[in-house]
Amino acid sequence: MPVPFRPLGLIKEVIEATGLSITHVFDDLVFIEHNAFFLQMGDRGEEVRLFFNTDSKVELRQEIAMRLAEEGRKLGLEIERCGTFRVAQEDGSEHFQLEFLEGAL
Repeated sequence: MPVPFRPLGLIKEVIEATGLSITHVFDDLVFIEHNAFFLQMGDRGEEVRLFFNTDSKVELRQEIAMRLAEEGRKLGLEIERCGTFRVAQEDGSEHFQLEFLEGAL
């Protein structure tokens, strides 16, 4: 069965299988509780990109990535670790800025 474009329902199943939950979805980005990582839905339904927060525990990233990839495969998703990100709050605003650091694992 083909994976639909932007398969939020399948991603939710993967996240819940790891004991976490989704806190926010914005366009193609899926934010996870504790902000240690987020997922970005790709151009094809099965493509999902994984980015870790630069403030997350480096020693846990590999285990988390492997667990997400394993759970994703069960549902036809290809979850690929793509880099890290930084979050900065804009001065005097409720807006946040994401800085992608692709390749920095």
